[in-house]
Amino acid sequence: MTDNDVDVIVVGGGPSGLTVAAEIAATGAQVLVLEKRSSDPVSRAGTLLPRPLELFDARGIADRFISRTCEINPHPFQSWHIWGGMHPIDWTTRDSRFQFTLFLPQHETELILHDWATDKGVDIRFHQEVVDLQYDDADRVLVTSLDSDGHPCQSSARYVVGADGGHSAVRKLTNIAFEGRDATFTGVIADAEMAFPWPGGLRVGHNEYGWLTTFPFGPGLTRFVMVHRDDRTEPKSAPVTLAGLTECVSQILGETVSIPVLRASSRYTDAQRIATRFRSDRVFLVGESARIHYPASGMGMNYCLQDAFNLGWKLGAVLQGHADEALLDTYETERRPISLDLLRSVDAQVAIQFDFSPEGLTLSTALQEKLLPMPAVNSLLQLELNGLETPYPSVRPGHPMVGHPVPDFELLRSDGSTVRLYELLRDGQFVLLDLSGTGTLGDLDSPAVRLVQAHPAKLPEALDKAMCLLVRPDTYLAWTTELPPDPADVLSRLEQWLNVRNTHSLSTNLLNGQPR
Repeated sequence: MTDNDVDVIVVGGGPSGLTVAAEIAATGAQVLVLEKRSSDPVSRAGTLLPRPLELFDARGIADRFISRTCEINPHPFQSWHIWGGMHPIDWTTRDSRFQFTLFLPQHETELILHDWATDKGVDIRFHQEVVDLQYDDADRVLVTSLDSDGHPCQSSARYVVGADGGHSAVRKLTNIAFEGRDATFTGVIADAEMAFPWPGGLRVGHNEYGWLTTFPFGPGLTRFVMVHRDDRTEPKSAPVTLAGLTECVSQILGETVSIPVLRASSRYTDAQRIATRFRSDRVFLVGESARIHYPASGMGMNYCLQDAFNLGWKLGAVLQGHADEALLDTYETERRPISLDLLRSVDAQVAIQFDFSPEGLTLSTALQEKLLPMPAVNSLLQLELNGLETPYPSVRPGHPMVGHPVPDFELLRSDGSTVRLYELLRDGQFVLLDLSGTGTLGDLDSPAVRLVQAHPAKLPEALDKAMCLLVRPDTYLAWTTELPPDPADVLSRLEQWLNVRNTHSLSTNLLNGQPR
């Protein structure tokens, strides 16, 4: 007899764990989160890039992150970003409602995601350390956890998601190998009790002493992220002292900096590893459970969140009976190549960013001054930072936008009202968008697919001739045509993703072209 029988157990209550839990629970599934911590006193991540904000917009909660950032940060919207320590990557050229970086402490992000998850009915339990994972039978997984007093609790679920970080118990208990390399240097993250003393919302320093970025991190707080030439050989466990931090910051910025109080600090490394598999039967890995790396350009958490969105809607669709379990295989085939892209990007950035020799500094200066201003280079690095360098693979090649996110755009409905595409995705369904004006697809009603017949105010340039689009719940384009939609073809495309033959009204209406 188990203490809890649910649909999904998520191990880890950080950003990726809370996101995947909320996504699954939004479909009506029972989700339990087991979190080892009671709190996390040091916010590791501090940035939200445009892509995860787009995904949060597709769930109607992007405004929560923006509002909170505006409350605690005097410079909430940073229109440029860094790559390899160089700048600027100009977000204002990106086709997005979110042409900025939000500097928001991770614990603030987690509080927002915690509220979202509980709103969706997720059961979140703290002080639960997972120590065992066994298969009860072919359909259930048993998870044993210990509370803060060492008392065991056993829970059962159809699926388990490991979101428990680089030392993932779930990954170890499922014997998934974690391949890569050990650390070669250490850096420092430090939060100081001081108002941000420089103009704007971001300051970067790079010279023969090292590299540093600093930005506001809440009321009366300033964050420093640094790799110093002489400090980089310190072990990860070495304490960060106020005097040492002050000296290093002053040297890299080339000015005397007074840091009155050190609130919190930690060291991080460039150790890099990736799981050989992201799935083992009924167990999945997301975020840092699947990979660790140097936190280049604040990319890490942003990729973790995208893992969660990718897996969440798929598990929800399977649990609802809207899709076959084979859909779950696409989590690894889509996200592991993106993780490999990330690790290659990190390697390239580290090679440029932390060569403090005269030759290395000359190279980074030349790249910053001569290459970064080129629009094509900026656009490519925007894709890389947002995890969009490689499209998701397609079993039926078609339009070049398939496998890429569809940029948000406005639609005019027949009653004269307007709606954005991402607003249509907020129920977590596929959206079948008929822009042809022919009415050949009828008036469909399906719990898995939402048909919308409308006129675009202005289509994204890459889709300027589209007459029908099938958009996944995570905003990715599944299919499109530049011809009036053929009902049989549309049904075939839906069957590629969903069990639409089991939805009588959907298949009948599509093939007959008649409303129900």
